[in-house]
Amino acid sequence: MSNILMNRTRSQIVRFLLKNGPSTCSEIGAGLQASPSTIRRQLNFLGSAGLVQRASSQFTASPERVQRQTDDFAATFGNAVMQPDGPAPMN
Repeated sequence: MSNILMNRTRSQIVRFLLKNGPSTCSEIGAGLQASPSTIRRQLNFLGSAGLVQRASSQFTASPERVQRQTDDFAATFGNAVMQPDGPAPMN
């Protein structure tokens, strides 16, 4: 699964929520200068991934889950790096 925070709007929403605390869709949209429909669509996606929770009309981000997602993503790079068996080929 690709990292859902690689999307600019989703990562901006998460950063906004972590910085500002519980916020409505309208507050997030105003803060990010984005349309409410764009924010709502991305909040639904973040919610289904467990990174954002909704309570009444406000949304919050879970710092622990965001950190876990970030750590998992970083680990994929660590696993992808391969050490050469011998000297590097010369071009």
